[in-house]
Amino acid sequence: MSPSLDSKLDHKDDAESDIHDIAYGPDGEPSHNIEDYFKFDPKAERRLVRKLDARLMPLIFFLYVFNAIDRSNLGNAKTDGLDTDLKFKGNDYSIMLSVFYVPFCTLTVPAIALSKKIGAKVALPLYMITFGGMCMINAAVKNFAGCLVVRLFIGAAEAGFAVTIIWYLTTFYTRGELGKRVAVFYSASAFAGGFSGLIAYGVFRTNIALKGWQLLFLIEGGATVFFSILAIFILPANINSTPFFSEEEKHVARTRILRDSSAVINQKLTSKAFFAPLKDWKLYVWALIAICYGVAASSAGTFLPQIIGRMGKGKLTTNLLTVAPNFAGGFAVLLTATSSDYFRERSLHIAGAMSITMIGFIVIDTVDVKKTGIQYLGSFLLCLGAFTPSTIFHVWHNCNDASEVGRGFRTALMTFFANSSGLIASNIFMAKESPYYNTALVVNFSFLAVGIGLILSLRTYMMLDNRRRNREQGVNWSSKDVPTAALAVGVASPDFRHFL
Repeated sequence: MSPSLDSKLDHKDDAESDIHDIAYGPDGEPSHNIEDYFKFDPKAERRLVRKLDARLMPLIFFLYVFNAIDRSNLGNAKTDGLDTDLKFKGNDYSIMLSVFYVPFCTLTVPAIALSKKIGAKVALPLYMITFGGMCMINAAVKNFAGCLVVRLFIGAAEAGFAVTIIWYLTTFYTRGELGKRVAVFYSASAFAGGFSGLIAYGVFRTNIALKGWQLLFLIEGGATVFFSILAIFILPANINSTPFFSEEEKHVARTRILRDSSAVINQKLTSKAFFAPLKDWKLYVWALIAICYGVAASSAGTFLPQIIGRMGKGKLTTNLLTVAPNFAGGFAVLLTATSSDYFRERSLHIAGAMSITMIGFIVIDTVDVKKTGIQYLGSFLLCLGAFTPSTIFHVWHNCNDASEVGRGFRTALMTFFANSSGLIASNIFMAKESPYYNTALVVNFSFLAVGIGLILSLRTYMMLDNRRRNREQGVNWSSKDVPTAALAVGVASPDFRHFL
């Protein structure tokens, strides 16, 4: 990138700034040295990415591990008699889960706006301290009403956490790198289920004055607060203030983002830019897809102990049996995301993962529960695909938006719809159908089937539209051939190519 362009880009942070006018001439044709704008030493880029991965991703992983543990440990607590000790009646457990999802879903959009305003470096620890502290308080509740209020506050605090991490990563990594990095923290959701199962197995064997589920909440909530304090001191605010980057590395980092992520760096938050994605009809198709995969993700994340409990094992054995499927699901997320980045493809990877989960639900529902080996295999299939769509789906729609602010809103809205599926999952696992939950299994299968159909339909449209644009321009471009710095107007630009 020429020094003059770099200087302009550093100062053009207005949401209305048109980077296209900097890199392209008045007639819309590329400047004679447009290629030079986005060239730098590939070795320097690899060194920078390795440094980012080493400094940023381990912390992001552990932050989300404890977020997922605090959200999903109710399933483990229930196996230790939380509902009995707190004198739950009828569908009180399902009601409590549903109440959690109300703020967890509805506050995603205002939460990401807050995160953009105060910065992820402040917002992420703030959210963590809140839901970690409330998890510890959950150990002290005496009845259903107290537990309900605590879960309400946990849902509110967790609403902006995942969406803020996704948006935060898009400001450091390119579209072609994002899958593996989002997978690192989303795989934590699967690993968290395994860790929580192991912790529960150990805690529930103790013999102290506290109930096992109370000790579980104290340990897991306390660990969350500890890691949130670490995050305050370690997380960089943005590219320009990253303490472990030299000036040359900051230049490379900015250039990479303008080449294959954003049209503008550190874009200001304005209502026009924030709500711009609402004009894109594809947003509403993505919303339906989010609901469809979200039901299975919520079912696997919250109700796996109950699903495995169909086999009639004891409390300790059931919790221990959740560990292996969850770990398998976590590794599947990492492998699938690596493949998705390598092939620079998202939609087929999402549909493939959902298909595996769908087969898992069919196996669990149709095979005799006495055939415990096959039932357990079904739980593996369920987890192998259930956690992957959350990862690659958010990468997919973010890869099709060059606006930092627009990506924030888009991610929050899609998370709202995906999280809303938790309301469905919470109410299809009905107490009266325990321990088999046949209705829940059929509903999960049905949503997955619809979601796969929507993904393949949207992919087909994108392929055809890319071909039309290439035909009209007489080129053979894909998304990687157009710098995102030239896409300030988004899909309206004739140079825009859908990221499949």
